Amino acid sequence: MEEDSKNIIEEQDTELTQDEARELEEQKRAMEAIRKFTEADEDEDEDSLGEITLKSIIGGDILQSRFMLHQVVFFMFLVVLAIIYTGNRYSSQQDALLIDSLKMELQEEQYRVLTIESELLNASRQSEIVNLLKHNGDSLLLHSTTPPFIIKTDDNRKQ
Repeated sequence: MEEDSKNIIEEQDTELTQDEARELEEQKRAMEAIRKFTEADEDEDEDSLGEITLKSIIGGDILQSRFMLHQVVFFMFLVVLAIIYTGNRYSSQQDALLIDSLKMELQEEQYRVLTIESELLNASRQSEIVNLLKHNGDSLLLHSTTPPFIIKTDDNRKQ
């Protein structure tokens, strides 16, 4: 029995070491892949756009150059700024149109108020009131034929 338990323990130790060996092998493969990837990056010139020809521009090959791939985030940022700028311009134009329409409405209301004020001023003149009362015929008020006069009082008199 003791021998069986020792054999089981030894088998577990070898299994652990085999698992560890597999993990180490996977890590080595991953490191090798990373090394190959970085070596390929170092071989290429980072500032190079490649050969720029009309064919590469029209065909879109220039977009796959290393320079363009590094600038994708910047180009996306520019697109977002352009969208924001366009939206802001549209909004400001809408506000300007609203302001213009409100100014026109305000001017029309000012003209209407001015017209009403002048009609009221004209209607409240004494001559207009007298003419209105004459045409109604139901008023007993008459226009005075004697001019107004000043009543003088004695200031020395005590009340």
